[in-house]
Amino acid sequence: MNPHVYLQDEKQIESIESIERVDEQGYLYHMICTYDYYDIPDAFKAVIDAGCSTFVTRNLEGEILFCRNYDYSHFPLNQRKYPRTGLNVIVAGNNPKARYRSLGVADAYWVDYKNGTYTNGMADDGKCDLSPFVLLPFLCMDGMNEAGLAISILALCVKAEWKPIDYDKYKEMLNENKDNLFLENEGETPDPYWIKSAVGSICVNEKDHKDWIAEKKTIESALPEKPYYLHPILMRMALDNCGSVDEVIGLFNSYNVRGAMPGADYHIMAADKSGASVLTEWIDGKPVVTKTDHATNHYVGKEDPFFKDGCGRDECLKAGLFRTRKAGMREDFAENLLKLVVQDPSNKTDSGKTQYSCIYNLNKQTMKIFSFGDMSTSWDYKL
Repeated sequence: MNPHVYLQDEKQIESIESIERVDEQGYLYHMICTYDYYDIPDAFKAVIDAGCSTFVTRNLEGEILFCRNYDYSHFPLNQRKYPRTGLNVIVAGNNPKARYRSLGVADAYWVDYKNGTYTNGMADDGKCDLSPFVLLPFLCMDGMNEAGLAISILALCVKAEWKPIDYDKYKEMLNENKDNLFLENEGETPDPYWIKSAVGSICVNEKDHKDWIAEKKTIESALPEKPYYLHPILMRMALDNCGSVDEVIGLFNSYNVRGAMPGADYHIMAADKSGASVLTEWIDGKPVVTKTDHATNHYVGKEDPFFKDGCGRDECLKAGLFRTRKAGMREDFAENLLKLVVQDPSNKTDSGKTQYSCIYNLNKQTMKIFSFGDMSTSWDYKL
């Protein structure tokens, strides 16, 4: 049993002690949350990031399937010299103050993302203190509730603002754990829409003896007199309290959102058991809702300059959904479509890594989950 020395609440302790390993490698665990997770110490509150693929379809029986890959490249201690890792937890939410019970999947790496200390196998290694895992209901990247509502978050790219720096100092500023840009032509300057840029990325033009460092804004909406929440907090509020897509839209119109960190922006997909599905994006300071049955990591409600040539994963999803739009999609086809857009850096195309894949049946209230990009083995859960 892992320690949880900072917890005093009996229900919190009970939930932490319910954690069980699902897979052999320790990438996936299960946790039952029966405490009031809206009332937790400020010291445990954290921020997150995310990126992925998702789509909504009907199976041959007419039931609504909400399908999802959650993609992110995590490294132990945030050092790219180590193999990619992950620590994901199936969260069975039963908050006594919530309107609905829920089932979702949290990315526990974000509990201490600044240090990168939570990695596979640590949730039952007998050493790691799991007290901060009381945050996990707020770190769910997707989920479904007993009303038949499902929701997921997907990352978007944010424009880089390249600031000139002292050319003689750029080598000591290069960070091997970030993508950096090296220009080859005289007069060339960094592209603000270079998709690999991150806060702290360096761009160098050795021919011109110029270099720059990337900065990015904190993205937030601006609805007058509305309180601010992070995107995953709004998702948790939706899972706990919304029974339909229309209720989610109403909830999102009641609050402002703020990115978890500079350069972080997201859109959120929601679907319900009627088959309705929408994507909410925050554009020009306000929520913009688009009816769609799939999404990846580019804007839909406006032109996205990061994806001028399109997105390969988006095109795959669009083709698969178009092919089965009349009769519905066999569930093994849905699995294969998720598999087709799994991110795997070993294929020399992807920079992300699929942490897990889910198929939620919104009518039967079941979830089928695959761990760490391995689509050969799955586990089944039911609300």
